[in-house]
Amino acid sequence: MNESPVVAITGASSGLGAAMAARFQTGGCRVVAICRHQPTVAVDHWLPADITLPADRARIVAELQARYGRLDVLVNNAGIGLYDTWEETEEAALRQMFELNFFAVCLLTQACLPALRASRGTIINTASVAGKLPVACMGGYCATKYALTAYSDTLRQELAPSGIQVVNLVVGRISTGFTSRSLGGRRAPSTPDVGRATPAGLADAAWRAWRHRRRQAIYPGWYRLVLLFARWWPGLWDAANRRKWRLDRPPAEQPPR
Repeated sequence: MNESPVVAITGASSGLGAAMAARFQTGGCRVVAICRHQPTVAVDHWLPADITLPADRARIVAELQARYGRLDVLVNNAGIGLYDTWEETEEAALRQMFELNFFAVCLLTQACLPALRASRGTIINTASVAGKLPVACMGGYCATKYALTAYSDTLRQELAPSGIQVVNLVVGRISTGFTSRSLGGRRAPSTPDVGRATPAGLADAAWRAWRHRRRQAIYPGWYRLVLLFARWWPGLWDAANRRKWRLDRPPAEQPPR
């Protein structure tokens, strides 16, 4: 009987999810990619699904049980961004983002808890530095990731007696095509490639957090300095955001969306 850990990863078709799938696969795990499109990396099983749909979530749990009879790690990675001011944000886009970034995570995790209790497994939630500090023109996205961070931290408290590990994965800016797939009408300002952050590096951070049973992993690590800066000098952080997004100009002089 194959006793290798079973790892289910949502949003594993490309980007960070694909990188984590490859890393866990290399580490000897059996990886199940849960995503709408075929993964770009080799996995043990591709389970096509839309995790915002109740029927698909039920099918995911049933198929994991039927195929493997266990689940050791659930990586909640699927998500989408939104670039707009709060004034510009459309209700439909905001609700779509919350459904995927937050509600689907909560409900899929809830459905997987019996299997994770049996294995004393791990839940890894892909959050963001945007869930630790405010970013102008990304308020809706920040709200989903702040909520996800709170979810991880409270879930950890509740599941500790069951031996389930909960990891909050705090991700900084990494080139994955995330911006081009985001909702909203604004274009994100160009940001220098500092520190050579890569999807593979993030995948290594997630792997280490699992293996060493850490509560949180921040990648790239230099974002710790950004978080400290925003905490100690919030006024300077706010001003830098306004300049970055050109919000300090009168509305008539702001660049078109």
